[in-house]
Amino acid sequence: MQSWQILASRAALARPPWLSVWEQDVELPNGHVIHDYLVTVARDYAMVFALCEDGKVPLVHQYKHGVGHVLQDLPAGYLDSEEPPLEAAQRELREETGLTAPQWQALGSFVIDSNRGNTRAHLFLARAARLTDPQELDDTEDLNVSFHSPDELRDLAFGGGIESLASMAAIMMGLEALRAS
Repeated sequence: MQSWQILASRAALARPPWLSVWEQDVELPNGHVIHDYLVTVARDYAMVFALCEDGKVPLVHQYKHGVGHVLQDLPAGYLDSEEPPLEAAQRELREETGLTAPQWQALGSFVIDSNRGNTRAHLFLARAARLTDPQELDDTEDLNVSFHSPDELRDLAFGGGIESLASMAAIMMGLEALRAS
């Protein structure tokens, strides 16, 4: 298969590092031209399924303005400039929950919306997590943490209690990694 050819590209919105939107005129391999196709550029982020020493997994409860209400999610956050995904995952787990873990496993790196951009969610499993530090929330964060057994987490996921696609994927992959070990 051939890729689309970009005929023209214009910045429609530029708010780095958070979001940029480009309008592109593109020509498909069959010659069809699409005008003003929108492509987004946003920051990658890391998300953590953390299994604590007591067998519980933390969820953060935080208002998400895009959906307009509080969501239950796995701990997550944006990668800082040039920061490796694993380091971001370790930092975000510590900052949001106060937990650190000695064992880390990459679960995968996935494109969030392949029609609009290449932003990735980098998913990790952390094992033997334990509370070592106080939360270090920044000025944009107001969140609570709850802890759940893997069975409770599965029930939440299948019962509609997890709305984020990235959290759902990380939960399912984390549960499978635990089952397989």
